[in-house]
Amino acid sequence: MIFSYSLNEIDKASSFIFKNIKSKTVLFMGDLGSGKTTLIKNICLQLGFNKNVTSPTFPILNVYNLKEYNIYHADLYRLDGLKDLNEIGFFDILSQSSWVFVEWPKKIIDHIDQPYSIIKIKVIENQKRLIKIKNR
Repeated sequence: MIFSYSLNEIDKASSFIFKNIKSKTVLFMGDLGSGKTTLIKNICLQLGFNKNVTSPTFPILNVYNLKEYNIYHADLYRLDGLKDLNEIGFFDILSQSSWVFVEWPKKIIDHIDQPYSIIKIKVIENQKRLIKIKNR
């Protein structure tokens, strides 16, 4: 499944993602500056979280609290090893039925035991993005 969008069409991109993913665990892949965090911000907004969403590059994991559930947002770019994730209970979080968004997931993808969806983002023009979705 492929979708092309510009930043002013990000709501359409988020809707496309919701219609085509098969899991609440969503892995975002793309180069620096491709728009992973921007897309996650919009998805969180559509899920009802209207507070500040920031990339958890240094804390590794942000938790966005809603009344009904939590949204987990991880950025594994600076991850040293799986020990760091085990200490914060990351793999336990994956086994819940919560929304989990992971940027830079290549370091853990072989350790995920449950279904997940992969969103690959590629910049194809100055303000245009292409997203591909794979469900596993």
